[in-house]
Order: sequence, then structure tokens, then C-alpha cells
Amino acid sequence: MKKIALVFVAVIMITGTFIFTSCTKTDTTKPTVTLTGSATITSSLNHDFTDPGATAKDSKDKVLTVTVTVSPAFNKDLAGAYVYTYSATDANGNTGEAKRTVNVVNDAIGLQGNYNASDDYNADGTIDYTWTETISASSTVNNQIVFSKFANYTGCALKANLVGGTTFSYPGSQTFLCGASGSQQNRTFSMISGYLTGTTITMNYHEVDADSFTTDGVDTFVKQ
Repeated sequence: MKKIALVFVAVIMITGTFIFTSCTKTDTTKPTVTLTGSATITSSLNHDFTDPGATAKDSKDKVLTVTVTVSPAFNKDLAGAYVYTYSATDANGNTGEAKRTVNVVNDAIGLQGNYNASDDYNADGTIDYTWTETISASSTVNNQIVFSKFANYTGCALKANLVGGTTFSYPGSQTFLCGASGSQQNRTFSMISGYLTGTTITMNYHEVDADSFTTDGVDTFVKQ
């Protein structure tokens, strides 16, 4: 009788263990990763950027360590989009993540585009040339714009810095091998200054060509 009782108890214990084990569920819930701040951030070119980061918790509200990767590697001195990926893994190997895009932007990006251009070659009030100019924002220098055909010379990619939101300047001089194919020569531009009025850019310049001929000119660019 005693032996039967022991067997009965053993069966109950085994059955209970089986029931308990079979009722245990595997945790497959990914941690929740929450961004601190916006999912899209704009940062000025050449300016330091501080990542606001993110936080993470598992399904039991336990705080987890967040790992951050950036692709491509963040460079404050190169305009572009940088994707920050924040991830966290819980004790059961479940990984959750969140992403943020940081756009490094030239503050003069609004000036980028096509312009109706004219050149007063001798600064005498007479328009000598007209053409379509493409202006781009520098990808490495903040508030700097680049002309594609300054003074109507092919290959003359003159650069100018926007200062205070309305004034253009550039220290020193810039020399380009420019002009139509077959008649290219070095041209040096200096004393560059100008101003922005609405969407119109006016640039004053002093030019010296390879034959030492000099002139003072005025270029006007009206955004299309």
C-alpha cells in the first residue's frame, strides 16, 4: 500500500512538472527603442552636432543599453544624409531598433538653382552677355555658393561666401583656365563682392586675363 502511494505521488509530481513546463512561454517581444528628439534633424555644415540619443526597455520595462551606428560615418564637414540606427537586445536575444536621419546642410542651399544671368563686362551700364547660370551650394563650406559659368566663361567655377545673409565676399583671388574650347586661357578674378536682394544676386569683380588685360565687371543673376 505504501509503495502504491509513493508511485501515485511521483506521477503527480511528474505530471505537474510537465504541465508547468509546457505552460512556460518563450519571450519573443522586441525591446522598445525610443528616440530622444525628432526622427529627422537638420544640422548646419561645418557645425558640431550632438546626438540626442535614444532609450530602450524590454517587455518587462527593464532599461537596456542602446548601441548606436551611423551610416555613412558622420562628417560635419560634408553635406549629406546620415542615418543613425539605435538598437538594443534583451536577455532572450530579441533586438529592437529605431532610426534617425541627420541632414548636414549648407545654410545657403536656398540659393541653389538656375538663374537668368547677364554680364556688364566694363561696368558701364551696358549688358554685354546673357546666359543661363547654374549655382550650387558648396558641399564642404557653409554659406558658400559656386557658379558654373561666372562672367559667361565656360569652366569659371567662381566661389563666393554669403555673409550676414545679404552680402557676398571672397578673400584673395581665384584663377581659372576657362573660356570656349580652343580659346581657353587663365583668368584671375579678385576684389569679388556682391549682395543678395530677394532672389537676385549681384556680383562685382576685377578680372585679369593671360594677356594682362584688365576689366571691372558686374554680373547679375535672377533666379528662375
